[in-house]
This record gives sequence, C-alpha cells and structure tokens, in this order.
Amino acid sequence: MKTVKWCCVVLFVWSASAATAQQQEPQQQPAQQQEDSLAAAARRAREQKKDPSKTQKVWDNDTLPTSPRVVNVVGQASPATENAAHSSTGSQSAHPAPGPAESPEKIASEKASITSEIAAAKEQLQSLKTDLDILQRKNALDQRSYYGKPDFAADKDGASKLKSEQDEIDAKQEEVAAAQRKVDELQAKLDALK
Repeated sequence: MKTVKWCCVVLFVWSASAATAQQQEPQQQPAQQQEDSLAAAARRAREQKKDPSKTQKVWDNDTLPTSPRVVNVVGQASPATENAAHSSTGSQSAHPAPGPAESPEKIASEKASITSEIAAAKEQLQSLKTDLDILQRKNALDQRSYYGKPDFAADKDGASKLKSEQDEIDAKQEEVAAAQRKVDELQAKLDALK
C-alpha cells in the first residue's frame, strides 16, 4: 500500500513538472526570438553607421583656414558686405598685422611684461574685493543697528550714514568691475601672444 502511494505521488509530481516544462518552453522561445531580433537590429544599425556614402567633414589644423582676419561666408554676399570687405582689405594692407616676423626674444619679453602686469592687476583686484567685502559687512551691521531701533525713522543721521555707505559700496563695485575688465584684457593679450 505504501508503494502504491509513493508511486502515485511520484507520478503526480512528474506529470506536474512535465506540464510546467511544456508551459515554459513557449514563453522562453519568444524571449529568445526577441533577443535574436534585438541583436540583428543592433547589427543593422552598426552597419548603417559604417555606410561610406555619408562622410562627415572633420575639422583639424590642416582643414582650418590659416590666414588671419578672414571670414568664410556661405552663399552670396550682399553688395554692402562686399564694399566693406574691399575697404577692410585695403586698410589691412596699409597696416600689416603683427605676425611671425616678430623675434622670439621680443615675444618672450612681451609675455613677461604682460604676466607681471596681470599679477599686479590681480593683486589690485583682490585688494578691491577685500575692501568691498569689508564695506558690505560694515553696512550690514549698521543697517541692523539702525533698523533695530524702535524709532529709526526719526534718526536722520543714521539714514544719511547708511546712504553714504551705500554710495561708497556702489563706487567700490565699479572699481572692482573695472579691475576685473583690466585683468581680462591683459589675459586676452597674453593668450593672443601664445
């Protein structure tokens, strides 16, 4: 009797596993087909990218224009642009641009001079920024003490002091902006020499 029970259990488990295996086979097959189609699609995409009929223009040092101050224009130029181009080429021939004819010693001395000017300008800029920061902090403290009073509207001296401090801050901000422009101009000069 025990043997019959065991045989029934084994038969039942075996039939259940066979049924499960049959159900999983159709599900695995479309997944495998899908993977194959994805791989085929990837191969087709790679081959399309390799199509030699679609060549792209590659820009490097050999294909870039070498003459300075020349602008390439696509299409036809308007008459006003052509006149301006002719007048500018005439002015260029009267005042030749500095080029490779300058000696390396002169260029090196100019670089050294500009580098020292940049260092001085950066030091000046940093000093101005520090002064501006101090002025702004002092103004913030004075504003807190002025507006912390219950009758601050009656304090005309405090209001005039805040106004003069704000004017001083505005002037210092303009100085900082001018110093920053000077540093940028000197850096552009140095970059042009390189």
